[in-house]
Amino acid sequence: MLLSIWVFAASAIVLVTWLTIWLGELLTGHPGIFSVTPDAPTPLPAHSDAVIIVGLILGLFVMALVTGAVVNVNRFSLHGMYRSRLIRAYLGASNAERKADPFTGFAISDNPRLHELWRTAAATYPLPIINTTLNITHGEELAWQQRKSPVVLDDAVSLRQLRNGYRSSKQYGGPGGISVGTAVTISGAAANPEMGQNSSPAMGFLMTLFNVRLGAWLGNTSERGQHTFRQPGPRQALRPLLTELFGLADAAGRYVNLSDGGHFDNLGLYEVVLRRCRYILISDAGQDDQFTFEDLGNAIRKIRIDFGVRIEFKKEIRILPRDPVGNDPKTGFYCATAIIHYEDMDEGAQPGKLVYVKPTICGENPVPYDVYSYSRASDMFPHEPTSDQWFSESQFESYRALGMHIFEQLPASSGSIQSFIEDMHARVDKLHGGTEA
Repeated sequence: MLLSIWVFAASAIVLVTWLTIWLGELLTGHPGIFSVTPDAPTPLPAHSDAVIIVGLILGLFVMALVTGAVVNVNRFSLHGMYRSRLIRAYLGASNAERKADPFTGFAISDNPRLHELWRTAAATYPLPIINTTLNITHGEELAWQQRKSPVVLDDAVSLRQLRNGYRSSKQYGGPGGISVGTAVTISGAAANPEMGQNSSPAMGFLMTLFNVRLGAWLGNTSERGQHTFRQPGPRQALRPLLTELFGLADAAGRYVNLSDGGHFDNLGLYEVVLRRCRYILISDAGQDDQFTFEDLGNAIRKIRIDFGVRIEFKKEIRILPRDPVGNDPKTGFYCATAIIHYEDMDEGAQPGKLVYVKPTICGENPVPYDVYSYSRASDMFPHEPTSDQWFSESQFESYRALGMHIFEQLPASSGSIQSFIEDMHARVDKLHGGTEA
């Protein structure tokens, strides 16, 4: 796989070079205009060939500097297009007073500033916390040679990284502060040259070459970003592009590369445990058709290493995958429960309780027949690849209906998250017959 990526990149460069030579000869009418061989068949003096090439290189370099100073590197990518789609699909759909532009279909009110979500004293809605990953694919931190990233948190108060301090979300990322749409888009930027623990120099080179970049460059939250954190992006685009091309991102610069929070922790569990939340509900919607529970294991491992806190599933996780033969068992669960041992680090602290939900069609009760029918047509449902960004109506509705069905099977509570978590723990204990796994 690695060799094929480099071969493809080299072939693409050779092809672009050949096309450039062909176009130069076509436009100038001078065969061999780019040749540096003295006896090359060209009507130009042989000694001028090298001068022409050096002049072209310098001219292209100056052009790159000029355009790099004019064009924001975050806009010269797929980030803007991806953000517009997410804003219109989700934020726009929840905007009750939406007044869309008749030509573009967008509305400015769809995308509020992140700091505007701050709760007043009378507000009861939850405070959103948006995970992004600060990519470190180059540096001297040997302890992070596998992770290649820490996590950055965006919320209505600030943007912060555990080691690098914080900045007010009202001031960070441009005039008026970073928007909800931008933060959510970065948090979902799965396709990026720098991808935390999933980073590959060869893949990063190729993705930068074809400008497949969904992440963003924003000011460092540390002292290095004292004069840059208010900016919407680097003043010069050339350096960030070269950094992505050769996989040299780090946390020491004035600007840092941010991408999908899933490149560090795809569940968001790491941060809520850091905050010592006692009642946690997780919905694991990551692609996991083999049911290896990789995202869950990754989060538990990092929490134990970094915080010294154990997360213990006392009962067997009986969330079952589909039978490849087609005989789907009907005895599985939709969720599992765990205890978070905060007392391991904080003496006298109360343990936390966690409920883990994962989509499956092999639950306690049969799924709606339209969902079952769709699952027969799609072998990977409900764990189709993230690369599929073009859901059909039936596909989208099948996921929505399955999610609704799953949570309808969970016990109703008095309305508080505490009572819901307690009820779920009691129900799972009962389903297991009160026996230890």
